[in-house]
Amino acid sequence: MAGDATAKRRTPRKKKTTKDDETEAAVPAAPVAERKRRPDKLQINVHARKMLEESLRTPIVEATITVQDTEAFRAIEPTVVSGGLLTKDPIVFSGDSTLFYLAKDNAVAVYNVQNGEMVQNFSAHKQRPALEPRLHPSAVKAIVAEAGGGHGVYTFSADHRARLWDADSGALVGSWDLGSIPAFAVADPARPGQFFCALWHQKTRGAGGEKNRYSVCRVRLEPGEPMAAKEVLFRVTNPAGLAARHDGQWVVAHSKFRVHLAHLRADGTVVQHLWRMTERVSAVAFHPGEAALAVGDWRGRIMLWFCVDPDLDQPTEDRAVVRQAHHWHAHRVNAIAFTEGGATMLSGGEEGVLVLWQLAAGARDYLPRLGSDITGIAVSPDQMYYAVTLRDNTIRVLAAANKTLVSALQGLKFAERGARGRARGVPDADPFTTGLVVHPATHALVLNGDPGFLQVFSHLGDRHVASIEVAAFTRTGGSGASSSGGGGGSRPHVDLVRFSSDGAWMATVDSRRADAARGLMAVTGAYLKLWRLDPADQTYKLASRIDNPHGSSGAVHAVAFQPAARGAAAGLLCATTGADRTLRLWELQPGGFWACRAAARYRRLQPHGAAFSADGSTLAVTFGGAVTLWDARSALAAPVATLVASAATPRLTAAAFVGAGPFLAAWSPDRLDVWNMLTGSVWWTLAMPIRDVFAHARAELLAVAAYQIPGSATASVMVYSPHAPAPLAALQLPAGAEAVALVPAPASQKSGRSHPDTEHGQPKPDPLRGNSLVVLSPAGLLSVYAAAPDRPAFGPAARAPDPAARPMPAAAFSSIFGAPQAAPAHNNNNNNGEPPPAPAAPDPRVAEAMRLVRTAVQASYLDAPHHVLPPAAALYAQFVAAQLPPAASAFDGSSAAAPDDSPAAAAAADPDGDVDMVGSAQPETTTTTTTTTTTTSVAAGSDPADLWGEPGKAFFASLRRAFQAAAD
Repeated sequence: MAGDATAKRRTPRKKKTTKDDETEAAVPAAPVAERKRRPDKLQINVHARKMLEESLRTPIVEATITVQDTEAFRAIEPTVVSGGLLTKDPIVFSGDSTLFYLAKDNAVAVYNVQNGEMVQNFSAHKQRPALEPRLHPSAVKAIVAEAGGGHGVYTFSADHRARLWDADSGALVGSWDLGSIPAFAVADPARPGQFFCALWHQKTRGAGGEKNRYSVCRVRLEPGEPMAAKEVLFRVTNPAGLAARHDGQWVVAHSKFRVHLAHLRADGTVVQHLWRMTERVSAVAFHPGEAALAVGDWRGRIMLWFCVDPDLDQPTEDRAVVRQAHHWHAHRVNAIAFTEGGATMLSGGEEGVLVLWQLAAGARDYLPRLGSDITGIAVSPDQMYYAVTLRDNTIRVLAAANKTLVSALQGLKFAERGARGRARGVPDADPFTTGLVVHPATHALVLNGDPGFLQVFSHLGDRHVASIEVAAFTRTGGSGASSSGGGGGSRPHVDLVRFSSDGAWMATVDSRRADAARGLMAVTGAYLKLWRLDPADQTYKLASRIDNPHGSSGAVHAVAFQPAARGAAAGLLCATTGADRTLRLWELQPGGFWACRAAARYRRLQPHGAAFSADGSTLAVTFGGAVTLWDARSALAAPVATLVASAATPRLTAAAFVGAGPFLAAWSPDRLDVWNMLTGSVWWTLAMPIRDVFAHARAELLAVAAYQIPGSATASVMVYSPHAPAPLAALQLPAGAEAVALVPAPASQKSGRSHPDTEHGQPKPDPLRGNSLVVLSPAGLLSVYAAAPDRPAFGPAARAPDPAARPMPAAAFSSIFGAPQAAPAHNNNNNNGEPPPAPAAPDPRVAEAMRLVRTAVQASYLDAPHHVLPPAAALYAQFVAAQLPPAASAFDGSSAAAPDDSPAAAAAADPDGDVDMVGSAQPETTTTTTTTTTTTSVAAGSDPADLWGEPGKAFFASLRRAFQAAAD
């Protein structure tokens, strides 16, 4: 029996998990079909949740996303896609050479050639057209401009779709199913509406590993047809490029060491030619004036093959052709292009030099020092511009006549570094540490740029604004070798950047990183620098530099400015935390320099996050798993309070006050706590693998980006109000999020204001409250989300009541002359027990005009278009009647009732508190009124102003004159 009991006790030990544990652990790894049955539930980190529940006396509040949570607010939708890698493919000019197009994941950005400004940004995500309601758009693989001088553009996407867009309006014109994933697409110059596409065929396994086979097809996109007509020409393995000759009879595709050339004969047959190369092919292009093909290789040679022979009617392999060599490049040739007629050939490669070959004269011209490796070259249809794409994520448009710069477009450096690291397969030696920082004055984004630099980027205009050099950095080679002004074979890196509340001061922390074997680098020194904005040229000038503020080799973990009035001089505070386990408080001195005012430690714990309250009086610092509160005006002798949510969190990485309210957010990699400072307790907790958190400085909004949970195909980004754990908005992103930010939207794009429409329902509020949500993807794309346009919520519960049966909102009329009361209920004792006669049916045109006028009055401004309004004189009587109660409701009941002079009545008359009210809300009068007849409208021929006495008559007389003047 003892042995049996022991066996029973040991049986649970052999099981790795209990039944309940197995059920919960299976949630993240559930099949796709099971996850789709619960689309309204947000998966959370089960292990983190259990750990927190065990450490707390009460279970934590799970932040789950349900349909009920998000129905109360408008949905958010993408408005702009900016950033990203601009130089993955050559740009595409419009037919009239005034615009050029770039693919950005699933969106297409349209730019002006003359100034490089983005003029349009469209995506199937924003359109959600009826042409393809159930499809989820994927990355754009190729862009082809519509032939002619129009602004139509075709896109070929990874979701097997080809789409035609109007680039002027961003409207989707047509959509076709390709049946497979396209890799490349070029237009058929001789046949409008037809294209040559490389479509994925199958995956094969061989001695060299997995290979993708593609079918090069002729594709016809016919209007009104859902499917694209395809004709397979030939197949190629792992194509690296595709090109077509100007007559549409020759198509070439190249892979690593092979060139596939196809002749499309008039009788419909296809003759193929194949060459196997000893050097790796990097670029191909047809000569427009001769029967030749230009082939560039990794040795820097450009060979003109005179192989375009229409007399060959049989396929060939490795046949001998006449070749003409052009060799100047010392490294790989990345791009080849020809001008119209083929008089000039343009080439570029790793030297960063644009070479112009005068083929007939045998001469060359050079345009050096473009700044980086050339990855693509494009010639405009009118032959006026050359567009050069560079590896440092820059596009330069040059005038063909004199080779001068017309416009330049600089992308995100973050996207360039990410692409470079993925290509090398090594960790980024210059990691992304600043996050997305919003400049308080310009609302531009500030983030890591080149080593030792900060990049200021406009997420709405998709433009590089400025580069701020924080630490000197000198490049000494093109293969990644470098040195810095700090000396000693190290490179600088900007770790942190913060701005004061008015943008007048900037604090940066840069460090020196010792050279390592192409991996992460060890920090050898840290420098705190405080910069002052020069109003003259709007640049930051260095005011103070503190070397190693937290020890000789101690890193700085956090920097925070004290909010201060604009233009504050001495006395401004800046707090830092570092690896020496010390909190330091720096103060701006009268001479314009900064000095350490106080330092403090707490129980030998390591500090990390630091944040000031909105009024600047309280400083919150995270020490280990606790949040300590300090009086910013004191000498930091001891914290005034300590907040500990749970011992299960050994280290809180950051903290921030949310807006100007009483809420403080503190988070670690697997947990977010929101504290209510008025009660000193945790208001709610979110258990989730957290990637980034952004707390808005003014609005009570909190954006949270989560890591992608194993077993899930998407990562979550949510926006919360600190008052409740239910998210105001939520996104599921397949690529995940590297960082998030909440940026005030421009005045012309703010969606926070709702326009009341009592006849068509109440619009839903904006969950972002006039802000935009910016999400930075790991690929460097900046997706800007804003609230959808006002859409009234229809339905019996959401429909507004009849305006005649409810009191009107407070306005200038009621504030001066008293609050009108609702009409009394129908009384059968009046009017001899008979109901009052039904009012005459109003004129539909007048009813619609009155709806607009009523909307304008309730919103306190008149913006109804004048062309929809009847004559002003005809509106006067109905306008006044809509603002005044019926005659029987001036004083209700058969007995005399005096006006209410109480403060409660005054508050009811002005619920918004926007008018200073003195004394009674009703006009002074000593008369009483008794009614014996209940009416529902102003009697015909009477003046509604009579209800308000002499003051009302004078006011409405002036109003009548104004209406009459407008009518005349």
